[in-house]
Amino acid sequence: MRVKKHGLIKKEMKAVKDMAVDLLPRLTSLLNPSVWQSSENLMTALGSVMANFAGSRITNLLKEISNEKNYIDEHALNSEKSVQQFSDLIKFVAQENPDIETWEAAKKIFIHTLQKDAEEQKRASLYELLGICKELSGTEIRILAGAYAIYKEVERNEYKDQHNSIERWALEVSREIGLETQEEVMRYEDNLLKQRLISPGEMLRGDALRTWVPAGGSKSHRLTPLGRKLAESFTVRSE
Repeated sequence: MRVKKHGLIKKEMKAVKDMAVDLLPRLTSLLNPSVWQSSENLMTALGSVMANFAGSRITNLLKEISNEKNYIDEHALNSEKSVQQFSDLIKFVAQENPDIETWEAAKKIFIHTLQKDAEEQKRASLYELLGICKELSGTEIRILAGAYAIYKEVERNEYKDQHNSIERWALEVSREIGLETQEEVMRYEDNLLKQRLISPGEMLRGDALRTWVPAGGSKSHRLTPLGRKLAESFTVRSE
């Protein structure tokens, strides 16, 4: 009789449960004066807290995968690629302690790679998007989400004042995501450009007004095709 291989969810959930401990006692231990007597003691205590924090995040990821079990491809879930990606996510959350927006986006993209209706080419693309996502800060994720919301307005013809002013774009995105100034968006421009997620700016005839040339058509509203794909991967639910 052939014994069925245990699924990734059950194996990893058990491992996480085995190592998980309540966070409160660990935080309380930091109040012990002995912890602060040497840098070694302090780093050990802080490492214990962070390990539990990372374990909590991974536990929540596994719960979300379990909640999506009716839409999950079991073969994809137990594939070598998915196991490797899951291991990389554990390292990512444990070593990098990503911003909550980055972590939430990464979780959604990973779950999309497990969908039953995802073809191999789609999964390969999602793996690439997951790698890009991990290179972004939480604010950069929010900026992409805000830019994508504006793009959808343009697509639905609800955006009446089409333009390609970078300053106006930054101001509109800042309002969309709850920031007060366009500068709070613009300070992240370099990395978004480096990752090819937004169209680069240019100066026309020495005009002080910076503009961009749409990379994905006039309705892209500065997001490149790659930028739209990434934003869709963590804002749009797979059916």
